[in-house]
Amino acid sequence: MGFFDRFKKQNQAPEAPPVPEVEPRPFGANVVEIAKLISSGDEAVMTDIAACTGEPSAWFEAHQDRYEARGVNSAEDANLVQWLGLVDILEEHGWVCERDWKDELEDFSYFVQNLRGFQKLGLELDQDWLDEDEDISAWCGVLAEQWSAQGVRMAVIGIGSDSYVLFPASVGQLTALQTLAKEIGQYIQDVTEE
Repeated sequence: MGFFDRFKKQNQAPEAPPVPEVEPRPFGANVVEIAKLISSGDEAVMTDIAACTGEPSAWFEAHQDRYEARGVNSAEDANLVQWLGLVDILEEHGWVCERDWKDELEDFSYFVQNLRGFQKLGLELDQDWLDEDEDISAWCGVLAEQWSAQGVRMAVIGIGSDSYVLFPASVGQLTALQTLAKEIGQYIQDVTEE
């Protein structure tokens, strides 16, 4: 039997070479892609995002008051500077709105209806659909039902606070955004899944 064992070993398939590790994309590249998807490539947004991701320290210095309002006092964490810069840039240009978790229905409705993505997607929001005694998560659940024919959900960008950074997104767009955010240790998701 020892004689045949030698042939078996020789006929075994060679081990596959180790799979080379793929270099992860730089944090800023994903931030740029996220901004592009949410803003439909808005030129002003993309210009600001390029500046923010290209030189996070300089962006921080130029917008230090915004960061300090969020409790960030240095540009040491370049990824955090870029992530919060993304939110501020999108909000400044009308693509997202940041709302407190205990927002009033009237304010929530006003800010959501004035988002550029809301208008671009041709969405409708009737305050009578929503119960003023509920909260943002419940309201977004109702909107998901109302917008189901259009395949649109209210999404949230996670920033580690009790506020909601909201924007409407198609289901397909939301899937792509979730993947891009997850690749860099951040999250974007359907508000109702939070």
